[in-house]
Amino acid sequence: MHGIPIWLTLGVALFVLTFGGYRIWLGLHKDPPRDPDEPPPASLLGGGMARMSKRTHLIVGIVYVALGISLVATSFGWNPLASLMGPATEEPSKDNAPIKPGVVPVDHPPGTSAGNAKS
Repeated sequence: MHGIPIWLTLGVALFVLTFGGYRIWLGLHKDPPRDPDEPPPASLLGGGMARMSKRTHLIVGIVYVALGISLVATSFGWNPLASLMGPATEEPSKDNAPIKPGVVPVDHPPGTSAGNAKS
């Protein structure tokens, strides 16, 4: 089977789960107490994740963890869109098979005992 190797999808899933856990940790940990008169420390990058509220970190972390769990599940064969891709198929029973055994003639190469042997 060709495709994306399972170790790669599991590695990406581990990264996504770790980042989601970090975002949840950011949303749940308590900031150290600061003097209210002191201005907040300047951010190195000027914003981004540092400016997000704790609730936003928590929600985004939960989404990342859900995506990581989905990656792990699809790595082991779970397909959430399987029912949307085509009609359900069932293996027919022997009685409902389109043809019965022995009805279709079997072709044999010429010159064999079952074929059109020239005598």
